[in-house]
Amino acid sequence: MMQNAKDNVRRRLLVTGRQLVAEKGAEYLTARKLSEASGCSVGTIYNQFSKMDDFIAEQNEMTLSELYAYLSQLCGNRRGYGNINLYAGCFRQFVASHRSLWFLFYNFHLNMKDYQLSISYRRRLVLLSRLFEPDLAVMFPRIGRRRLKMSQKVLEASLTALSALSPDNRGDKRSELLLNTYLAGMMMLNRE
Repeated sequence: MMQNAKDNVRRRLLVTGRQLVAEKGAEYLTARKLSEASGCSVGTIYNQFSKMDDFIAEQNEMTLSELYAYLSQLCGNRRGYGNINLYAGCFRQFVASHRSLWFLFYNFHLNMKDYQLSISYRRRLVLLSRLFEPDLAVMFPRIGRRRLKMSQKVLEASLTALSALSPDNRGDKRSELLLNTYLAGMMMLNRE
């Protein structure tokens, strides 16, 4: 019974924090603002999350899960170049429609110094990067498994950065150009 109440408080804090970020922006998320919005004391917040970084990391895990669910629905008939561009476009759409939550994620990764990501967080990042593996394998069959895995990570990091640079749809053409430049570079690697 006690654990159930604790889980409910944690869930309420996460939902409230998500609403705060979505409505007011990532910079608005502080323990004090979360306390005011949720009706929980600052002490209760720190009983649930030892520090705000832990709270933000959990928010980011939720965002990664939503992004993965959104992108994994795209597994279409195409393979290779067309599918990569489809994923990239949908990635940008997701970021555009979740702008504040994405900046929370992006800023967290830019500013985390010695923060240890949880295993579940790292798994979500790996799952996300693996979405591109079949398409990259079709496009670049000669680069080898190790380089292919590295390519997946580079592609995901590139999409993350490009999405953060495009606050509106005007950046789509630049993002598409940079993505296609990346893919052209990978073609050169494939020829080695």
